[in-house]
Amino acid sequence: MKLKYFTIIVIAIASIFNACKTDVDVIAPYRETAVIYGLLDVSQPIQYIKINKVFLGQGDAYAMAQNPDSSNFNPDDMNIYLEKYNGTNFIGSITLKDTTFKDTVLLDGQTGNFSKQNNIIYYTKELLESEVSYKLKVENKKTGYKAEASTNVIKKIQVESGSSVFSFFGTNNKYTTNNTMRWTSQTNGKIYALTFRFHYKEFKNVNDTVLKYVDWSFSPQYESNTNGGNEMEKKINGEDFYTFLKSLKSQYFSDNTMKRIGWRGQIFVTAAGEEFQIYRDLNAPYSSNFQEKPIYTNIENGIGIFSTRITTSGDPKPFSSFSLTELANGKYTNDLGFIKP
Repeated sequence: MKLKYFTIIVIAIASIFNACKTDVDVIAPYRETAVIYGLLDVSQPIQYIKINKVFLGQGDAYAMAQNPDSSNFNPDDMNIYLEKYNGTNFIGSITLKDTTFKDTVLLDGQTGNFSKQNNIIYYTKELLESEVSYKLKVENKKTGYKAEASTNVIKKIQVESGSSVFSFFGTNNKYTTNNTMRWTSQTNGKIYALTFRFHYKEFKNVNDTVLKYVDWSFSPQYESNTNGGNEMEKKINGEDFYTFLKSLKSQYFSDNTMKRIGWRGQIFVTAAGEEFQIYRDLNAPYSSNFQEKPIYTNIENGIGIFSTRITTSGDPKPFSSFSLTELANGKYTNDLGFIKP
């Protein structure tokens, strides 16, 4: 683990004499440094790793950021690969290719200071193995600069949600409180987050039905260690489900000419490694009078984060009849256009 501390120091120099002049050069000698962001996921067919470089120069930093050459390495100069290890034994390597995404890395309407042109991503389509660890190696052949980082990977999570249906409203005309989603922690997983996906049908006429969904995300849970094998769970309160949908009215359910039917529920559990957990927690917003904030990186001779994650989904399951009736007629959702099938 590396913690780097940066302190913002503002120096005000005032003088009542015009005869004295002080010049301060705030630009230190440039040091080549890679900025690396990558999360390996054994469940995905393609692995993407973003690798940039820090830049320094005279003038407007925002203007420099708009020039892709300021933050991108020249791919022709780079050797980037993943080494595979079984314990301490080297068992092979994967060479990463580069590709250029034009106007796709930043989503439509999303603003940012950096250039959206020629955002270079390094990737591999070689499937990862769950029983090995990976070391990322970055080398600039032209300058000799090197950076590296290592991570283990997380296996697929076993997810279950008990009953064969999701029930948020019971036969006693009360909201349920015992919807328990369970899963087993996996080796190398430190932080776990559950998402409930609400699938629904939307239509004006039956012949033009469109399947849609909204995701309901919950606060992450932490394991005390990364050994795996522990039973974990999240209880979902039925009333919270309906108030969540109500909060989305202006975003998803504002068109009152549409009819909607609740269709299926589905749970997803995402796990990430300890390095990512530390990075996330240290970069979370917080209130403090101090100007000094710790910045975490696990990149050797660079900055950023290289870790692992995985998302596992449960099977989509229907809602109980009472739940669908409450969705159509209940006090929270009776104006969202849902009808009982």
